[in-house]
This record gives sequence, C-alpha cells and structure tokens, in this order.
Amino acid sequence: MGRIILLRHGQTYSNLQRILDTRPPGAELTDLGREQATTVGLELAELCGIGHGNFGRISTLISSIAIRAQQTAVHVAASLERAASLPKDSMHIDVRTGIHEISAGELQGAQGEEAAALYTDAFRGWLDGDADARLDSGENYLEVLERYQPVLESVVADLGEDEDAIVVSHGAAIRVVSTHACGVDPDFAFGAYLPNCRFVILNPQDKPFGQWKVERWADSAVQL
Repeated sequence: MGRIILLRHGQTYSNLQRILDTRPPGAELTDLGREQATTVGLELAELCGIGHGNFGRISTLISSIAIRAQQTAVHVAASLERAASLPKDSMHIDVRTGIHEISAGELQGAQGEEAAALYTDAFRGWLDGDADARLDSGENYLEVLERYQPVLESVVADLGEDEDAIVVSHGAAIRVVSTHACGVDPDFAFGAYLPNCRFVILNPQDKPFGQWKVERWADSAVQL
C-alpha cells in the first residue's frame, strides 16, 4: 500500500539562532543540516528497499518552496541515487506550493524565548483544532489544511500499491497535518517533537483524509 513520508528539513541557521523563520524562501541549511539530509537519504534508501538500478518503493520526491526544504531534497536525492547506483538527477525533485511552514505572522523573524512561547501556544491550538488559534496576521489550522491537504491527496492519487512518496516539509506543519490526517491524540503530537531530518510515515489505506494511519513518528514505530 502506498505511503507518504513527511520529512522535516535539515538544520538551518535560523534553527541555530532560534529565529521564527516560517515565510519562504527562508534560511539555508547549515553544514550539519546538509550532513543530516545526506544521512537520512541513505536511511530512507534502506527503509524503502532501494536496490542496484532501482529506487525501490520510492516513486516521488517532493519539496516545499522553502530554500531549506529544497536543499534537503537535493541531498536526499543524491543519497538515493548513490544507494541505487544511478546517475545524478535520476531522482526528480518536484517543488510544490502549499506545504510550507505554518505562518508566524507578525512574529516572523522574531528571536528568543517569548516569541518561541507564543508560537508554541498557537501550535497547541492548531493541534487541538481551535479555529481561533493564530498569531497576528498568521494562519489558523483550517487555513493550513486548506493549502496542505490537497497536495497530499494529489500525491496519494498518483501512488501505486507499493510506492512511497517523500515529502520534504516543516516541523510544525508536519505535526499539525499528521494529527488531523490521522486523528492523532493532540497530547501525543504536542509532546512528540520532530527533530531536523526525522520523519512521519502516513498510510492512507485507501481512506479519506482524517482516517489515515501513522506508521512511524520520528524514531518510533507506532500505530496511531
């Protein structure tokens, strides 16, 4: 059955400085972020059964429009190609709108504990399905789903029975969308941090959005 692998981008300079950086194009990857992307690409190659001359289950590699996501996808693609012994650019990267990070609104570019706490408070509301939860000039969870859900549904529609799509996206967006796609307990999603270059695997199971299942969250195999 086809699956979606929602992969958070590698470490960025904004991550290092604790800057709220939600508006594309955003910051670039650090050297560590590039290493993380290379490493997770090899991990996904093994997970998805890449063999000599083929990409195994992986049919599609998609990235958000943010620079950090596209750079992550480039390094992931290189690792997949290396694992499959295929030439450079064999794995096409499809850059899609709609799957960027949840807007920090007027807090875009803010730094420090206070800004982080305000974003975290809004994040909890997004997980809980609180339509009033938003930062000034930012989005609520319904607006996030309105742009993000159609992308995932179009990806699912194109997946074969035993194919996987890797979607390089962003930490808060992945956790919020996965919660609403799969009916995940908001308490779990709030506490289950998703580090750089870790991923959530969604299995749609031929069911509508909202009834999908989580197979893996970061480094834990789960059934949610």
